[in-house]
Amino acid sequence: MKNSHLVFLHRRVAGTHEYGSGAVAVVKPEVLAIPACPRRRWVADLHAVAMATMTVILLARSATAASVFTLTNTALPSVAYSSVVCGNFNNNGKPDVLLTGANVSFAGICQVWRNQTNGVFTNFTAALPGISSNAVTSSAVAQGDFGNDGKPDFLITGFAGVDGNSFPVYISQVWRNLGNGTFTNIQAGLPGVDNGAVALGDFYNDGNLDILLTGYSSTGAVAQVWRNLGNGTFTNLNVGLPGVLYSSVALGDYDNDGNLDILLTGTTNGFGSGSITELWRNLGNGTFTNIPTNLPGVSQGAVAWGDFNQDGKLDILLTGYTQTGAVCQVWQNLGNGSFSNMNVGLPGVYQSSVALADYDNDGKLDILLAGLDKQTNVICQVWRNTGNWVFTNINAGLPGVRSGSVVCADFDNDGRLDLLLSGLDTNSNPTLRVYHNNTVANNTFAPRITSLKTLTNRSQHLSFSGQPGFGYTVWASTNLVQWTSLGVPNEGSPATFQFTDLSATNLPARLYRLSRP
Repeated sequence: MKNSHLVFLHRRVAGTHEYGSGAVAVVKPEVLAIPACPRRRWVADLHAVAMATMTVILLARSATAASVFTLTNTALPSVAYSSVVCGNFNNNGKPDVLLTGANVSFAGICQVWRNQTNGVFTNFTAALPGISSNAVTSSAVAQGDFGNDGKPDFLITGFAGVDGNSFPVYISQVWRNLGNGTFTNIQAGLPGVDNGAVALGDFYNDGNLDILLTGYSSTGAVAQVWRNLGNGTFTNLNVGLPGVLYSSVALGDYDNDGNLDILLTGTTNGFGSGSITELWRNLGNGTFTNIPTNLPGVSQGAVAWGDFNQDGKLDILLTGYTQTGAVCQVWQNLGNGSFSNMNVGLPGVYQSSVALADYDNDGKLDILLAGLDKQTNVICQVWRNTGNWVFTNINAGLPGVRSGSVVCADFDNDGRLDLLLSGLDTNSNPTLRVYHNNTVANNTFAPRITSLKTLTNRSQHLSFSGQPGFGYTVWASTNLVQWTSLGVPNEGSPATFQFTDLSATNLPARLYRLSRP
């Protein structure tokens, strides 16, 4: 499904669902009325309406012998020791690219590239005053809407050179998206870090995007949660996480209690002997508690949450270097606070990057992994999830990369997730490549609304399940005729998107629609 729409209200009650594919005309079912009733009941009724009115159109495509992924020529610069994120930064419906790291001259860069059409990207960093002077290596970046204005902002961390006394300069900066192609540093007061990892999520369920920040700072290794107070300021919650560097972090609600939990890896002392992997449960009141697990401690790795067996519980993909060598493991969430290693046969990697996405649109999460394997070969592989905890290497022919990033995004809006790879290649030179996805796009996924709640300031907080790697836009209306784009939602927990509508505080009724380009 190339386009998918849902309408959702926070008063009473009408719903439409539009569903189409490719060049085929979109099917629009008639509007159905749902009588006013308690919140749980009408949420369930709306789900039923969406399913009852959904029309699915599959495009027949002939099978070809073409490669699953083919290289696309772009002007994006090569980077290593890098962090790359994609998002719809200018609300034009196409995923743009924020990239940081060391270029081919091993000079630090930090650039934003706008996705035009036909695989063309344009560097508009010139419109970002000051950001280019903060070029970073050993970086970690993230994008999300800190101000709830529908425009994705940036969190940028890393090593930014040395000062006049030859001391290292580490940065952690929040750059606000002004919506006109420019960004401004809001001076958030975060400690500068490098060789770390960052993640964004709403830990308090107050509609504001908070920050998890890890890495090496001027005072040593840190791991901190900074609460977004909603007025452009952040405060350190001092939740007691162990400081780590060479770290990786992932956020997800592993116990389905509605609170974002933390999966944290890295080394506490800079050596393999200090490697840890810890699960911290969010108790919902600004505190976290360490949950004992059997997960091996790793550093120089990458971790991710994902529901590999579609049972509604988030499982774990864990990579990195342990005291006994490189690992790449899938751990099943058993639902009782414990996890089991499924021994799926993935190659161990470190200096690694991973991404989870359904590249072939069969409804199951696949794995993209890159890094150094146990024989110190530089690899990059796609492993297809065939179900029942079986993963198959599709031999995609991708060049190996390490010390970089791998990202899945639908750069050409054809309903198939493409790949971006960056890092050091087999000759230890920085590289960046974009690969087009040639698989058949079955397009069978439709977003599903999971909750809509009124916050204390009477703004509306919308949550829905989506597909990892794809971008969505939230629209609002008061009459089902005139629709206004509110902007881009945040992906809080994997495959779960959230949007806070601050403009709905004084309206008697509000309707919402979700679209995917």
